[in-house]
Amino acid sequence: MKVLFLFFTDPPRPFSSSVAALAAVVRAAGHEPLALEVLLSRPIAEIAAQIAALAPDVLAVSAMSRDWPGAHRLLLDLDAPGRPFVVVGGYHASMAPADVAACATVDAIGIGEGERPLTALLSALETGRPTRSLPGMWVRGPEGFVGPPPGPDPEPDIASLPAWDYEVFGAMGAHLDAGINTFGPRIDRYLPVRASRGCPFTCAYCSAPKWGRMHAFSDVSRRNTLPVDQLCAELARLRDRYAPEGFEFWDEHFPVQLSWLEAFAEVYPRVVGLPFKVEMHPNAATRKRLTLLKRAGCVLFHCGVEAGDETLRRQTLDRRTKDSELQRVFDDCRELGLETSASLMTTLPGETRAQAHATVELLERLRPGSFMWSNYHALPGTVLGEAAVPAWPGPARARFNDFDVVEPTLPALQNAQERDQTFRELTDLQRALVRASGAEDIARPVEIPNPPRPGSPAFAAFLGIDPGGRVPQRGPRLIGVVVDPRVVTLELDAPGMEPRQVVIKPRSGGGCFVATDGLEFSYKGKDAPEPLLDAIRIIARRLARSDFEALQTAAEA
Repeated sequence: MKVLFLFFTDPPRPFSSSVAALAAVVRAAGHEPLALEVLLSRPIAEIAAQIAALAPDVLAVSAMSRDWPGAHRLLLDLDAPGRPFVVVGGYHASMAPADVAACATVDAIGIGEGERPLTALLSALETGRPTRSLPGMWVRGPEGFVGPPPGPDPEPDIASLPAWDYEVFGAMGAHLDAGINTFGPRIDRYLPVRASRGCPFTCAYCSAPKWGRMHAFSDVSRRNTLPVDQLCAELARLRDRYAPEGFEFWDEHFPVQLSWLEAFAEVYPRVVGLPFKVEMHPNAATRKRLTLLKRAGCVLFHCGVEAGDETLRRQTLDRRTKDSELQRVFDDCRELGLETSASLMTTLPGETRAQAHATVELLERLRPGSFMWSNYHALPGTVLGEAAVPAWPGPARARFNDFDVVEPTLPALQNAQERDQTFRELTDLQRALVRASGAEDIARPVEIPNPPRPGSPAFAAFLGIDPGGRVPQRGPRLIGVVVDPRVVTLELDAPGMEPRQVVIKPRSGGGCFVATDGLEFSYKGKDAPEPLLDAIRIIARRLARSDFEALQTAAEA
């Protein structure tokens, strides 16, 4: 059978760890796995056409909560004779299965880790359409989804699972050249890998605590970390197969057991010998663990800071790390020669402007080499999320990211002006860190959480390009626009080009692709297709006599 995996990205990143894990068991079972990346800004009709052209027997959708409204609409639009068997998995399906079951075209819902349940489902499909649920797989029967969903059916020993399948994503060499890394300020050729599963911490905004309880990861009968020799042998194989610059561990939390880290620090340099990056909770990042990571070959340590106000962190997020401990971690990393990276959230429940500014101040004291941030979103299965929203969003409209967000019962206590002020401060700090790293020419695309709004036909005419619509017609088309005090970001697509972002700033004499007397034009990402460069030239010619104030006024009209 042909199994097509659908996974969602924003910004673009042609790799999914979930798909890599599941494609491996599909191939091992003798079936053909395929993968299709879906940018959240894409029109749903275009993806539906691609799925029809690929003609899969099974459509396997891996969706987080932000992805499900668009996936829901897509699956409803696929309702036609001869459609593929549809199975949906991932965090949202596992934490809110009833929400996914409300979609009439979903045939099965994966609960928890999917390697064993998906293998069993495919085996059942070989002899006909299953009508009964399987361990870890809630199946729609003649009367719909009946009874409570089954519990997860994880593989007890992570070492028994097949290695991730990278071939399903196509030309991995080209993907590495374009950059699929998430940590650090620059695009690099680091390959995502994993050493373990699960996280021992209980952050109130995160799905990992409930996921761990569902799977009983704390049970002594479970092995959740790969043996060092097995891991290093696999990494050496990947090194020889794909020639990456290094490895980026996408574990929810890198292993902390000291005996494992000591063995890793001895074996990895000898067997693998490439630099690597890790993520770990700051409370686990003792000087001894950081020293072992450095000895093994770690070059970058990433951890969540999340919020700058210590009381908000502790009481709302259940992140029990003092500012002094965070400072110790980042100072230790600098002393040991480890680069640092941090993540944080804005617009947290009940967060005031003063608390948001405290995040900026804390980052300035910690001095990470880079950071990434996102707006807080309520998630099912989390302490904060379950209490924050009465229901989850319904199906999207024409695009995957065009849906009505459900307002939380306790929003951030900031008005739009205060929120924009925080975003400006974080954006300025982020760009300063990129400049300090010397990575401006190869900066990793970073999502600034100020989502684009649709560009009006009048603004498209001002730019000299096509307005948004379902399908690109002639040349570049305006999909969306983000207006900030010092930059206007356009989201464009064109025939033969995936959606890309163009950044327009006041003329400053800095590096850019093209400039007019009053404006500088550049693009996000390492390489740019010719249609994108043509689009920038068209817009630059149109705005040859415009200044930044006129551009902002037109964009906001």
